[in-house]
Amino acid sequence: MKTPLLKYIASGLAALALTASCSDMLDTKSTVHGFDEGESLTSPNDSLYSAMGILSQMQKIGERYVLFGELRGDLVTVTSDASYSMQEIAEFNVNADNAYRSRLDFYSIINNCNYALRRIDTEATGKPVEALQREAAAILAMRDWTYLQMGLAFGSVKFITEPILSLEESLASYPDMALDNLVERLIEELEPIAEVITPNYGNIDGFDSRRFFVQPLLLLADLHLYRNNYPRAAELYYRFIARERITVSPNNGNYWASSSRDQVRKGNTNAYTNEACMLIPYSSDASRLHPDLVNLTYSTAPVLRPAQWFVDDMNGATYYQADNLNVNVIAGTGQGDLRGMLVFRKGNEEAGLFGNVAVDKTASLMSITKFYANAEENSSLTSNDNKLFATSAPRLVRQVVTCRVPHVYLRYAEAVNRCGKPTLAFAVLKHGLNRNVMTDSVAIAPAELESGEEWLNFATLGLDNYGTAMRGRGLGIRLPDSGYVIPQFATREETIEWVENEIVREMAAETAFEGNRFFDLLRVSHHRTNHPAYMVEKIAARAADPARLAARLADPSNWWIK
Repeated sequence: MKTPLLKYIASGLAALALTASCSDMLDTKSTVHGFDEGESLTSPNDSLYSAMGILSQMQKIGERYVLFGELRGDLVTVTSDASYSMQEIAEFNVNADNAYRSRLDFYSIINNCNYALRRIDTEATGKPVEALQREAAAILAMRDWTYLQMGLAFGSVKFITEPILSLEESLASYPDMALDNLVERLIEELEPIAEVITPNYGNIDGFDSRRFFVQPLLLLADLHLYRNNYPRAAELYYRFIARERITVSPNNGNYWASSSRDQVRKGNTNAYTNEACMLIPYSSDASRLHPDLVNLTYSTAPVLRPAQWFVDDMNGATYYQADNLNVNVIAGTGQGDLRGMLVFRKGNEEAGLFGNVAVDKTASLMSITKFYANAEENSSLTSNDNKLFATSAPRLVRQVVTCRVPHVYLRYAEAVNRCGKPTLAFAVLKHGLNRNVMTDSVAIAPAELESGEEWLNFATLGLDNYGTAMRGRGLGIRLPDSGYVIPQFATREETIEWVENEIVREMAAETAFEGNRFFDLLRVSHHRTNHPAYMVEKIAARAADPARLAARLADPSNWWIK
């Protein structure tokens, strides 16, 4: 089936009257609330339109997903061209008139999920039952993902499981639920549907529709990891990996074709779209709603730029060159993680995650290239749509990716490391989990595998994984003499913390600027006995005045946009 995304996403709501806007939902004078009373969704086609209609509303929060995660993280800084609202969020000093304080678009998604869930008849008999259950699980997961994003942005939510249909209901007093309590509630909701496979509507407007939906396994794994339920998180990540057969491939890395640094293999540039496990899709019609992420990051007036510490850290990493994957010797070394910026032997540069882009004949600007590189050129756009450099054609962002293959593997590594298996976790970064590595007593301490849990079983899974760090720091990094090894520590706790620091560093290299950094730092900080000191220190480091920002972050109430 190949149907324009515009038909489903822009018109899907009209097909079932699922047209309640955020203002309609909370406008007590409105009578628009979803479906007619008494109408149930009893066929896959009905629930298909409801699911796709909800996706059209999720488009409204896609850009904010990126901004809320990165403005409060440690990898970007805001420029003087940023709005006061963005600058306030980056400084953790949000005022009452901040443009991003509204929660209406989030609650609109939640309300329509609640209405669809009420109307889906999962007790229907006959062949459609399984399909209906899949749509019901997909809608529940979308609702719970939206709740989690609200919790991470605003610190608390009004947890509502029934649709708001009347004046009385819209005025009802719903208690605030803090983030930690919300996570526990979402875990209870998602456990029964963890293994349900989300719908597949085929190819829609150039997208694999399976990627449109929040995966219950992954959302539940993230929630358990946040709550320090490490074995359960590892199990859920593993089950998704095994079911979907996803792998960390060197084809999505940047590395020199030879030690002479004259030719480079650039695969990481488009990994953002190539490796997507979950995404919010946008129409190929340029007149429809799209994120403004190109203008915000790669333009004549960028709002977000890479933090200087991150640029320096990527440029300062050691690169280990191996001429091919089968050579067991290091052919050369150099400076720089090539996922950041590539510098050829003769000195000219190419962008990876970021690069120096000429503004005029006398000045250059360090810009984030991820969204520009993964956006589509569109002839119907003009220079007024994109504030791009003169040599660049206008581009359209068609997806906000919320989870990629590296997210899954690195969070799996985060979980197993905290299960007391640091060499297994480090192997995700250095070697990749495949049959040879799992049986290599030098790469992974055999004692870490003796417990025999299902989620350790990569030896027979048959996946041809490579280390994530190999994709930017040279294929030779997997070799013992590369120097990229776990130091000798006096205690297991010190080893685990060192590996965790490397995982966080690798999350930056592989998933930078995608909207998940604040959650990554908050979640990892939860693993530490001195929480929130870890998160505070990391975020404050990107500020011009770290002590001032650290003082703001010392009060947890300042973490949230409210």
